[in-house]
Amino acid sequence: MQPLLIETKTVLQHTIFVKEVNVKNLSNPLHFHNEYEMVLINKGNGRRIVGDSIENFVKGDLVIMGPNLPHVMYNDKEYYLPESTKEVRAIVTYFRLDWLNDNFLNSNEATKFNELIKDINRGIHISGTSHKQVVKILNELLLSSGLKKIIHLLTILELLSETKEYKCLSSIGYSNPYNQKDVQRIDKIYNYIMNNFTEDLTLEKAAALSNMTVTAFCKYFKGRTQKTFTHFVNEIRIGHACKLLYNDHLSISQICFQSGFNNLTNFNRNFKRFIKISPSDFKKNLSI
Repeated sequence: MQPLLIETKTVLQHTIFVKEVNVKNLSNPLHFHNEYEMVLINKGNGRRIVGDSIENFVKGDLVIMGPNLPHVMYNDKEYYLPESTKEVRAIVTYFRLDWLNDNFLNSNEATKFNELIKDINRGIHISGTSHKQVVKILNELLLSSGLKKIIHLLTILELLSETKEYKCLSSIGYSNPYNQKDVQRIDKIYNYIMNNFTEDLTLEKAAALSNMTVTAFCKYFKGRTQKTFTHFVNEIRIGHACKLLYNDHLSISQICFQSGFNNLTNFNRNFKRFIKISPSDFKKNLSI
């Protein structure tokens, strides 16, 4: 398996390939491939990166990603401890659409379908009633075979083309900037951040991992992620803080330091920057 372009050989023999995943933790590196991918998380939580999007994921998370869109999912730290009893369960579906001919794709009936595919190429996160409907069909797809698989897949895509109960993940202007050397290097940096974001991360250490000077690293990292290193780290930390805010036993000050910030002012400023409200207001909204 190459860390850049994963050749899903099993998928290449099928229009649709579905599998159940049951593992102790997620371990795939940053990667992309030639097929569309739909992932339903039935158990587990952590953070997912799709293109230039960074978000927490929990049980029920449902995303569809287009071909050649870099993505990776990391579990929370406790999943990787030797004594951990946690596990991840998911349904992963790979599919191709190259069997759809131009006559269909250029028809009036395919207008909404084509708009959906453009959004899927950026990655989409599905919610609301549509989420429930897709999950139901996806479980039927898992148990089906032959032509029924294609019917179920087209039903899902038709349903999504008629709804707005999804959001695009990566930005409109995002394009895959990676070659194989880049992906290996960025994956190493991502792992360093995910394993150490609650501590004092240093730009110097990240640059050293990449065999670069700090100046060269800063330019490189922003060119590949469209974010500065500090912005990226703070986005990860704030995502972690949001999860901790669901815990009634932790004060905002405790959450600040457990998320890797060294002072409350900096934490509050970054929280408002990313979430648009203060940590205290976020916590109040949880109890409404």
